[in-house]
Amino acid sequence: MAVRPRRRDEFEIAVVCALPLEFDAAALAFDEFWDDDGDTYGRAPGDTNTYTTGRIGQYNVVLSLLSTMGKVSAASAASSLRSSYTGLRLALLTGICGGVPSPDHLTTRYSLRRYRRRR
Repeated sequence: MAVRPRRRDEFEIAVVCALPLEFDAAALAFDEFWDDDGDTYGRAPGDTNTYTTGRIGQYNVVLSLLSTMGKVSAASAASSLRSSYTGLRLALLTGICGGVPSPDHLTTRYSLRRYRRRR
């Protein structure tokens, strides 16, 4: 299990969300939140992002919601994230890429049966 970090540079994974719905879904994956008592880790000077910190399994993770949609906003948020959390080794950008399932579109089905291990 992950130990509560003492400093921001001890976080190694970041998840950046473009939409509040994605942020809420990502937050459900957290096993424990480190900032229930407020923003204990702070931010680097000039960083206006808001972060949620916690643990997913054995990993300390920082979660961020973009202030607005778009490439410029994502690039700015990523830059600020990197300046505030200098120990990051992996950053994931969530999103649906504008894709919405529709019954009007062809659905492709895959069977994983052929990959099942034989005993």
